[in-house]
Amino acid sequence: MNTNQEKEKIVVVKNLVKTFENDVKALQGVSSEIYKGEVLVVIGPSGSGKTTLLRCINKLEDPDDGEIWFEGVNILDLKVDINLVRKDIGMVFQLFNLFANKTVIDNIILPQTVVKKTPYDKAYAMAEKYLKKVGIWEKKDKYPSQLSGGQQQRVGIARALSMQPKLMLFDEPTSALDPEMVNEVLEVMKNLAKEGMTMMVVTHEMGFAREVGDRMLFMDEGKIVEEGSVKDVFYHPKNDRTKAFLSQIL
Repeated sequence: MNTNQEKEKIVVVKNLVKTFENDVKALQGVSSEIYKGEVLVVIGPSGSGKTTLLRCINKLEDPDDGEIWFEGVNILDLKVDINLVRKDIGMVFQLFNLFANKTVIDNIILPQTVVKKTPYDKAYAMAEKYLKKVGIWEKKDKYPSQLSGGQQQRVGIARALSMQPKLMLFDEPTSALDPEMVNEVLEVMKNLAKEGMTMMVVTHEMGFAREVGDRMLFMDEGKIVEEGSVKDVFYHPKNDRTKAFLSQIL
C-alpha cells in the first residue's frame, strides 16, 4: 500500500470556518485532505461539526472562510459551476431523501437524465446495474413507502453510485435505521471500499470504522482534535478528549 505522500489528493480542505446564525461555531479553521481510493472516517460527539464539514465539501453549506479544493479546483471560487462539480461527488444522507412519488427505479433514472442528460436507455441500464449491486433490483417497481429503512438507504446508495462519482460522502447513513437493518447497509459500503471507492464517512459505527477505514478524524467543537490511521486513533489516541470519547463508546 502506498504512503499518503505518494497518493493523489482528491480533496484538500484549508482553514474552513462556518458559523451559524445563532453564533454556533460549527467549523473553526478545519484543514484536512482525502486521498484517492481511501476510506476516511469522521467521528466525534453530536454537534462537533462532522456533518457541516461533509456538507461544505459538497457545497450544500457555504463556509464563511477557507478553501475546498476538489481535483485541483477551488469549488468555493464563484466562477466554478458547482453543479458540474457535484456530478463527481455522491452523497448519502441520514434520511434517505428519495422522491416519495417515484418508484425505486425512477428515483435512480431521474437524476441521471436531469443532471447528466443521460439518455433514458443508458440511465435504465445504469439503474439496473446499481440496484443489483446493492441487492435490491427486485424492488425496482416499489415506492419508497413500501420499503424498509435499510432498503431505502440502499436505494439512496444506488442512486448516488449511478452518477458514477469519484467521491462518495456518507452522513451517518445508518443512524436512522433499526438495528437489524444496519448491517445490510454497512455490507454495501464495505463492498464499495473493497472496490477502491474514495469515501468520507461520518459514522458512529465503530466496528465498521475499524474494519474498513484507512484514516480517521476525531472532531470536537468544530475542530479536528486528532487525525491518523484508524488503528492509531483507536488504540493509541494522543489527545485526552479523544481518549474520553472512545472510552465512552468502545
